[in-house]
Amino acid sequence: MLHSNRRDFLKSSAAATGASLLFGATAGRSAEETKTDSAKAASPFTLATMPRIDVHTHIGNTWKTLDEVMELREAIRQRRDADLAMFFSLGPADPPDMTELAQRYQGRIQFCISDYKLKEGLPFRYSPQELAEWHQKGVVGFKFYPGWNPGIQIDRPSNDPVFSKMEEIGMVAASPHVTNPCGTFGRRTEWFSEPVEFWRQQRAWENVLKRHPRLVVVNAHMLWLCYSDEQLDCLRYMLATYPNLNVDLATTPLFLHAVETENLRAFMIEHADRILFGTDMASSWFVPVLDEKFPNVRDKVPQYQRYFDLLETDQELPSGIKDEHKLRGLALPLDVLEKIYFRNAMRIYPHVADALTRLGYFEQAGTAGARRPSESTQESNVAGNSTNRRFRV
Repeated sequence: MLHSNRRDFLKSSAAATGASLLFGATAGRSAEETKTDSAKAASPFTLATMPRIDVHTHIGNTWKTLDEVMELREAIRQRRDADLAMFFSLGPADPPDMTELAQRYQGRIQFCISDYKLKEGLPFRYSPQELAEWHQKGVVGFKFYPGWNPGIQIDRPSNDPVFSKMEEIGMVAASPHVTNPCGTFGRRTEWFSEPVEFWRQQRAWENVLKRHPRLVVVNAHMLWLCYSDEQLDCLRYMLATYPNLNVDLATTPLFLHAVETENLRAFMIEHADRILFGTDMASSWFVPVLDEKFPNVRDKVPQYQRYFDLLETDQELPSGIKDEHKLRGLALPLDVLEKIYFRNAMRIYPHVADALTRLGYFEQAGTAGARRPSESTQESNVAGNSTNRRFRV
């Protein structure tokens, strides 16, 4: 069970230190609490200063739109006291001029190349040689979208040369979208009225992973194995079997109400090294109810707050496509949040670690910095961001 006094206890380092002196380092406390305190002592990052990287957005490629993304970043910092340090664009818009992109945003916006025609049964948009050329230009990965149409064969042999080239050059499969949600009996969806095609497509993707074990993958939407406790167990199997497989969280808060809270929290902690923060921002599936109210990119602070609250608090939150369900927040430990928000992206994707270092998030290579770049260590209180709403450690 989640213990509210645990979050109260860990709100300040003074309280944690005092309790250790009074009661000893471990007496009467769980192993997870002890580990959380150790992580807090080892890392100078707080929820306010740690960089967050959204690896799954669909922002456009015009400078006007990308400037609006930077306005959104500043609004989140001012209103929510959180640092969204970097955004990945997964298309379908092609990358802009990569040199100018770097000059304008100093690495805060990264682009992938993308292929959204696979869902129509077409061959890959890019040849193996073209993938290598884009990799050299500095894109962080290749997003492809086989989708969920019946009969789609992502594992057809004609796709193997592309996957083999990606293995060879180290190009990340950036949030490939495989299938769509399909729950257990009584919880089917508009995409799958029965489960057979859903599982056929899951197994087709597993065939790709079997044939290309060096392919580094960050599957979108938790591979859509997130709409029941049983599906989450299947995702456990996939992560245990394929060590280069990772997942992002984009859109999943709409469906995670179907998973028992303690099971989900245990999964997130157990597989913290394999989960990346992503949202589907700038698509219609970020937070649909809020997207209708706040359609402009610069205004999407409430949508991001929904994701932050899921990961950082134990609040009861809306879930479902129409906010018709409830979902309990996970109040994840700080070390887990660091991995999900930025450390896993730094490890998996090219250019990310270098960009964060240049931006000043690390005092030196491999060492975490305790302050935001170019900002005072004296953080002001932000209206609307009361400390009792956030799991601060």
